[in-house]
Amino acid sequence: MEFATKTDKSEILALYRAAIDKVNTTSVRLGWNIEVYPNDEFVEGSISRGEMCILREDGRIVSAAVVNHTVNPEYDDIAWQIKGPSDKIATIHALAVIPDKQGNKASYRMLADIDEYCRTNGDLAIHLDVIDTNIPAYKLYTRNGYKEIDCIKMYYEVVGTREFWMLEKVL
Repeated sequence: MEFATKTDKSEILALYRAAIDKVNTTSVRLGWNIEVYPNDEFVEGSISRGEMCILREDGRIVSAAVVNHTVNPEYDDIAWQIKGPSDKIATIHALAVIPDKQGNKASYRMLADIDEYCRTNGDLAIHLDVIDTNIPAYKLYTRNGYKEIDCIKMYYEVVGTREFWMLEKVL
């Protein structure tokens, strides 16, 4: 895993576009829309803040995700095992794998690299949410040591108010 630079922006947007196009042919109903999230502004801002992580294989970006310490206010009401301080709780956003590499463990490698980065950075835990229709992502995280802490209604502009699993991995 490495951190993206401005020169990676178009390839990251293409990865997200391809992942969205593929998921829209399934029953997952993720709700992502490249015009709203994860859009150009999201990718550019994440790169400029040093939060956009990428995984390359053979020189090509095969996975992207944002890792930071930013969460929705609803996160404060969850009975996490590790509650804070907030600057020691990492959050993963917008993890995606390019369609032709889905199922070949690229997501497992990306999560392992994120875990190692967070440990090295002094984080105590990783928190994240998964929309309740995204069973593949839920299984990915739980198979990689994340525990379901709660399931709550939460609002995101791109999907409105929906149910989300709140997951945690204690580092």
